[in-house]
Amino acid sequence: SGRYRINPLEPKTWAEGGSPEDTDAPQAFRQSTKLSQHISFLKDFFRCYKDFSDRHIDAIEIMLGKLYEQFGISDRTDFRSLGTTDYPILSDLYALIEAEYKGYDKTKYQLYPPELLQEILLGLHSMCMGAESQFFNGHTNVTSDRFIVFGVKGLLQASRNVKNALLFNVLSFMSDKLLTEGNTAAAIDELYLFLTNLTAIENIRNFMKRVRKKESAVILSSQNLEDFNIEHIRELTKPLFSIPSHAFLFNAGNIDKRFYIDSLQLEESEYNLIRFPQRGVCLYKCGIERYNLAVHAPAYKEKLFGTAGGR
Repeated sequence: SGRYRINPLEPKTWAEGGSPEDTDAPQAFRQSTKLSQHISFLKDFFRCYKDFSDRHIDAIEIMLGKLYEQFGISDRTDFRSLGTTDYPILSDLYALIEAEYKGYDKTKYQLYPPELLQEILLGLHSMCMGAESQFFNGHTNVTSDRFIVFGVKGLLQASRNVKNALLFNVLSFMSDKLLTEGNTAAAIDELYLFLTNLTAIENIRNFMKRVRKKESAVILSSQNLEDFNIEHIRELTKPLFSIPSHAFLFNAGNIDKRFYIDSLQLEESEYNLIRFPQRGVCLYKCGIERYNLAVHAPAYKEKLFGTAGGR
């Protein structure tokens, strides 16, 4: 509905201190300062919203640098002293690019032509000023951080670019809580929704590897494992199954047996324990230990669950 927002331009932490040696990680994880990490994230964010070319993204990066400079924000800024309203919002970015476009001086040696700025303005108008700005344009106003649920059911009917940008923005908020505050758990249900954004999958994989240092945890859940067995995403999603130290594996239904065994690194005997559907029965993996569990809810929890089957 747009009632609550996460400001995309408010810098978030993707890796404390950065990991420049990790060449397989996205750029946001390899930068050393919070601002440089976030600008790297924003380049991916705008690219997943619109199919901008490298030239467009390079020009947007220059504009972002100018915008943060206008607000007195640099690599040396103490972000702990800033509140949510101290950061620019997307309409500020749009106004800056528009001013650059209208005041373009052809006598100067500019790095970008006016036509490029015009194309960027056209591509960002809905997000910054138009119909989609209700979801993106504004300061972060998520006030409670003890228990937050981001309901994404409504995104299933949204256009692909809006869905990808919104989910990516939520990921940035989660990453910041996991790696800055620490002692935080993030649960991502219906993980298959993220599979249309391969950059988001890369970011999930990379902050999963870093959260333990901050006493945080990431919980992944999905009922549609066949969605992970797609040619162009299989290699990206496979590490998601190997990183967690705890795994609860249930019968997967009609899915390729070999894919299930290989992806979840199971022995044939382990797979046979959950080969057939049994209510409440699962295989629990914890390090090198394996347990065949039968889960029974106590009476008071059964009352909380109800009898509607999750509906």
